[in-house]
Amino acid sequence: MDAGQMRSLARSARDGRSEDTIAEYDRIAERLDGRHWRDYAEECQASKGYGYLLKAAWRYQQAGHLLEALRRSDRARKAGDKAGAGDWRKRAEALAGVLESKEAPWKGVPGTKKGKTSKRASLSRLPEDWRERLIKALKPDDVLPAVVLSLTGCRPCEYKKGITLERDGDDLKVTIQGGKQSELTKGGQKVRVLTFDGSDALAKALVNLADKTEGEAVVQGDLGAWRKRFTRAAAKLGFKGVSPYSLRHQFSGDQKQRGWNDDRLSQALGHASARMKQHYGHANQGKRRGGGLKSVAATQPVRNQPGPLPGTEPETGPSLG
Repeated sequence: MDAGQMRSLARSARDGRSEDTIAEYDRIAERLDGRHWRDYAEECQASKGYGYLLKAAWRYQQAGHLLEALRRSDRARKAGDKAGAGDWRKRAEALAGVLESKEAPWKGVPGTKKGKTSKRASLSRLPEDWRERLIKALKPDDVLPAVVLSLTGCRPCEYKKGITLERDGDDLKVTIQGGKQSELTKGGQKVRVLTFDGSDALAKALVNLADKTEGEAVVQGDLGAWRKRFTRAAAKLGFKGVSPYSLRHQFSGDQKQRGWNDDRLSQALGHASARMKQHYGHANQGKRRGGGLKSVAATQPVRNQPGPLPGTEPETGPSLG
C-alpha cells in the first residue's frame, strides 16, 4: 500500500464526522486510555450499540495516528533523514494494517442494559471520604498510584510516563507529561505543572517521598493490572461504578466547587480546549475543596473559550512555553 492509499484509508475513517461526534470520540479516547476498544468493551460489559461506538472512536483515533506517521515520514525524508523516514513509514504501514483488518462484530454482553455507566454520575452516590477509605483498603504496593491520581487528577497513562514530585518550599510541585497531546489536532497539554499546599494530607505524603530522594522523585509504572485491583477494592467497599478515572472526575468536581471552573481547570486536566472540562465532575460533587491546589502552569493557552461577559476575563495559569 503506497502513501496515497494509506491517506485515503485514514481519511475514510475520519472525514464527515460532526463536531458533536468528534467530541464524543475524544471522550471515549480518554476512557480507552490507550487500550484496544474490545478490551474496554469487555471490561465495562458494553452493550452492542456502545461497542459499535467504541470501535468507531478507536478507529478514528488510529486513523489520526496514521496521518501523523505519514506526515512525519515526509518531513524526515525531506530533511534527508532516511532512517527516520523509514521508521515512520513502518509505523504508518502497521497502523494501516490495523485499520484494514476485519474484526468480529461486538455482540454485547447478554443481560446488560443499553448505554454506559457514567463515572461522573457515580460520584454523587459516594461518601465524602471515599478516596481516603479506598486508599486505606488497598494493599501497600497499590497505594502510591492511588495517592498520585487522587491528588493530581492525572490520567493513568500519564503515570506510566512518569510523574515528577518536587518540594517547593513547604509546597509540592508536580510535573506531568501529557498523555493525550497531539500534533495532529493540537489537542492536550504537552507538560503541566501543578503546585499543591504541602499541608494537605495527600500532598504531604508525596512531599515526604520527594524528601527521601533529595527533594525530587519520579513515580511511574504500568497500571494495567493495578486498575483491576483498584476497581475490586472499590466494589468491596460498596462503591459502585468506581474506576481509576473516577479520581480524575472527582478532582475536577473539587476544583469546580472552589470556583476554578475556568482555564486553570482545563490546564490542570491537561486539556487545550475549554470545552472538555464540562465532561468532568460537577461543582456539587466536590468533596475536598480543591485538595490544596494553589497554581497551574501549562505549555499552551486554552482555546475554544466562550467570550467573557463584559468586564470579566477567564483566569488561566501561566505558560510554560
